[in-house]
Amino acid sequence: MSAGRSGGLCLLAETRIFPGRPEQCREARLWIRGLVRPFGTVADAVELVTSEFFGNAIRHTASGDVGGEVTVVLAGLGRGVVYLEVADQGAGTGPVRAQLPSPGRTGGRGLYLAEALSTAWGRHPADGSPGDPGGTGVTGPSRGDAPMATWALFLGGGRTSACGEPR
Repeated sequence: MSAGRSGGLCLLAETRIFPGRPEQCREARLWIRGLVRPFGTVADAVELVTSEFFGNAIRHTASGDVGGEVTVVLAGLGRGVVYLEVADQGAGTGPVRAQLPSPGRTGGRGLYLAEALSTAWGRHPADGSPGDPGGTGVTGPSRGDAPMATWALFLGGGRTSACGEPR
């Protein structure tokens, strides 16, 4: 784990690339769980949203094709501030919105859950160019088949710092 101190706060920055296969969603959740446990109240939400974003990447983009990959980034400060990003390999469905799921559907709740559990979320091109800076959850202009990164910000009051030391 990459952790360090800056101005009394403990910093965390981790990136991992997973094969774009359904069973790797569990591996991503377990990896995230180990990293966010010290962040207190946001830990469960970050884990669930990771799973939803990962699932969307392999269901709706080239990341789910043979040889595809999903990149997961986690950054955080102490006291429950966590930034999550899940990047796909493109050829996606275009602009997306969180919508109230239909009671009869078995899927389609991922972005709705992300919106409910995070402080803000959105998508931007994975190359870092502007996308959805406002946190509305709506993508910017379509970039065709370009890889996209779906992100979420979590603000909470954890009981420990990112280094696991009591506050």
